[in-house]
Formats: sequence, structure tokens, C-alpha cells
Amino acid sequence: MKKQIVTIIDGRELAMYRSQCTFCKHLIKDGLICIAFPEGIPDDLLEGEVKHDGVIKGQVGNTVFTNDF
Repeated sequence: MKKQIVTIIDGRELAMYRSQCTFCKHLIKDGLICIAFPEGIPDDLLEGEVKHDGVIKGQVGNTVFTNDF
């Protein structure tokens, strides 16, 4: 099994290399929130199990993953 780097913020895990959120310009690390999920990014996105390339159920507005790097 590959070793995974995880950052824990407020008791929640962000899988640094699996989650698109790590590289998204909309991520606000304090509390793991963003424009689309102001109440908290869902765990399946943070763990990299789901991609946020399109609007998904439960999000606010139509903001999706954006990488300006």
C-alpha cells in the first residue's frame, strides 16, 4: 500500500496528493471550506474519492475545481 501524506485540520483529513482540493484556488484551509462548500468540504472530496470537475449535489453555486498553477 502506498504511503499517503495527510494533513489534519480541525479533526478532518485532507489527502494531500489524492484530493483536487489541495491544488484548488478556492480552498480555504482553515476549516477545509471553499466557495462551493462554505459549511465544509465533503470527506469524499477531501479524501480524493470524488473529483469536483462538475457541479455536484449539495454544493452552493456552480464553482468547481480550478487550478491556476
